[in-house]
Amino acid sequence: MCRFLLYKSNSPILLADLLTRPAHSIIMQSFNNKLRLDNSLPVNGDGFGIGWFDEPRTQGCIFTSTLPAWSNLNLQRLAEKIKSALVFAHVRATTGGTATSESNCHPWQCGNLMWMHNGNIGGFNRIKRRLLSALSEDIFLSIQGTTDSEHAFALFLSMLESPKDRKDFSYQELHQAILRTIAQLNEWLDEAGVNDENGDHELSLLNFAVTDGQSVVCSRYITSSELPAASLFYSSGSDFSPETHSGSYRMAKANKREDVVVVASEPLTYEKSDWLAIPTNVVLVITPKLNVHLYPIRDKYWNPHRCHTTS
Repeated sequence: MCRFLLYKSNSPILLADLLTRPAHSIIMQSFNNKLRLDNSLPVNGDGFGIGWFDEPRTQGCIFTSTLPAWSNLNLQRLAEKIKSALVFAHVRATTGGTATSESNCHPWQCGNLMWMHNGNIGGFNRIKRRLLSALSEDIFLSIQGTTDSEHAFALFLSMLESPKDRKDFSYQELHQAILRTIAQLNEWLDEAGVNDENGDHELSLLNFAVTDGQSVVCSRYITSSELPAASLFYSSGSDFSPETHSGSYRMAKANKREDVVVVASEPLTYEKSDWLAIPTNVVLVITPKLNVHLYPIRDKYWNPHRCHTTS
C-alpha cells in the first residue's frame, strides 16, 4: 500500500519541512514505513506525486515522477524552494498489477479538485465496467491511467454538480460526495459478490483524500466490521516546525486555535503526544477556517466497539 500526507494551514510552509526534513518524513516512509498492513511490499518505490496550491480558488499544481521519491533529485530541489499553505504528497506502491507510469501516480486533479488514495478496491476488475458505464462522457474521457484509485476519483466527480467548472465546493458537499462514493462502490461490490464475508471476501481499503484548495476531506475506511483500516493520523496546533535546541519537528500548541493541520498515513515525528489516530471507518473534515470534524460512516461495516488500533 501507499503512504500519503496532507497539510493545511493559514500560512505557507516550505515543502522540505514536510517531505524531507522530519524524522519520519514522507520520503523516509517511502522506504522505511512502519505501519503497513501488507508487509509483502516493504517499500513505496513505484513513483510519487506532490500537489500544492498557491492561492485559494485557483487550480493547484502537481509534480509526479515514476522514480522512487528517495532518489529524485528534482524533488529535493523543489522542496527547498516551494512554499504552500495546502499540500498533498503521496508515495506509491503499485497494487492490482497496474503499470508504473506518471499517469498512475497520485494525486490527480480536475479543475480545482485534487485527489489521492491509499489502499485498494477489492475485486476492482469485477466492477470496473459497471463503474465506467455510470460516468458521464467528459468524466469518462478524463481518465488517463489504469488504477482503481483514479477510477474512484472519477466516480467521486460524478457525485458533484459541474465539478470541472466550479472554483470551490462546500466542505459539506465534499463530505457527502465521499460518502456516496464509498456507498456506491459497496453496492456494486455487494452485487458482484466481492463483499460476501461468508465467501471469497476481498477487502477494500479506502483511505481517500480530496481538496478544492480550501476544504479537505479524508476517509479511513475498510470493508470489515472487525479489522482496522490502513493507518491514518492527524495533528493540529499553532505551528509545525523544528525546535530551536534540538532541530526535531514538533506541533506547537501556543493557543487554543488550530492554525495548522497535518494528516498522514504515519506520524512524521516520534512525538506520540502530537498525533491522534483517526478511528476506522470515519471521515475527517478540515474546514476553510481549519476546524477539524470527525464523522462516523454508519453503514453495515460501522462498529462502535471495534478495537481501534494504530496500525
